Amino acid sequence: MFATTIAAQELGLSRRGFLRVSVTAAGGLIVSLYLDSPLLSQQPPQLKVYPPDAFVHIKRDGMIVIQVNRLEFGQGVQTALPMLLADEMDADWSHVVAELAPAADVYKDPLFGIQMVGGSGSIAHSFQQYRELGAKVRAMLLAAAVQQWKVPTAQCRTEASVVYGPGGRSAKYAELADSAARLPVPENSPLKRASDFKLIGKDTRRLDSRPKCDGSLKFGLDLDLPGMKVALVAHPPIFGASPKSFDDKAARSLQGVMDVFEIPTISRGTAVVVVADKFWTAKQARDRLAINWDFSRVESADTAQLWAKYKELAGTPGNVAGSTS
Repeated sequence: MFATTIAAQELGLSRRGFLRVSVTAAGGLIVSLYLDSPLLSQQPPQLKVYPPDAFVHIKRDGMIVIQVNRLEFGQGVQTALPMLLADEMDADWSHVVAELAPAADVYKDPLFGIQMVGGSGSIAHSFQQYRELGAKVRAMLLAAAVQQWKVPTAQCRTEASVVYGPGGRSAKYAELADSAARLPVPENSPLKRASDFKLIGKDTRRLDSRPKCDGSLKFGLDLDLPGMKVALVAHPPIFGASPKSFDDKAARSLQGVMDVFEIPTISRGTAVVVVADKFWTAKQARDRLAINWDFSRVESADTAQLWAKYKELAGTPGNVAGSTS
């Protein structure tokens, strides 16, 4: 495999991140954008080495695979985030495929610095991240065509995964991918004006509609590996509570239940776990637990005390939510 790693310092890129490109053994351009400075940490960026296939892969058959760094559970990120990248890239939306990114540092939320979904922050935090990546990929593909045709960049344009040039020339992104991967990454690639958006803010087909409708989409509950067991937790109804006692006879009587035991919680209480061979068995067993909860160590809530504590905390130093650049 031929791979080229470009360090941020060598390219003079800003603290927002840097790109890494490679040509896969199977062909096609792989491009990654790495953000190594979580904004909340207020720490200087650290140069790290990651696998090259982090965010976008242009395959030889023309398909463009975009990694989504957040879970999809109805909020639409499997479509919304690829839209940002694809719009700046001038990609053919009918050839875009979204994939759920695996667990890795490179997929951490740029603002929170952890890999998570919450606070309605997916688009707000990655809007710039995905757009910049798309713009740089487009610039590299355009540069590959310009080099091949020996024509001015101003005489070329991109549309629907194709670069068009003077004299009726044209080349698909898939045809340019290998050459583009060997070119320098541009320091700055202008982003589109909102008036030029073709996907963002438009009525765009969701990438996950068909599999959700025909039942082929796999959810967490669909995962079934050889020998896999399912654990469900009976959480305390109040933070810090623990079972004073519990009766698990009815739960253990169900076929497929492997074990029932207690575990500590982050609120310094304990909870009860049921382990079974299937989810539904584990859920039925959990529902049959007879738990007598102990609330004696739970601090009673007092509104006046809480407000006083909030005011005290509001006056203490904390992390600043905002850009470090």
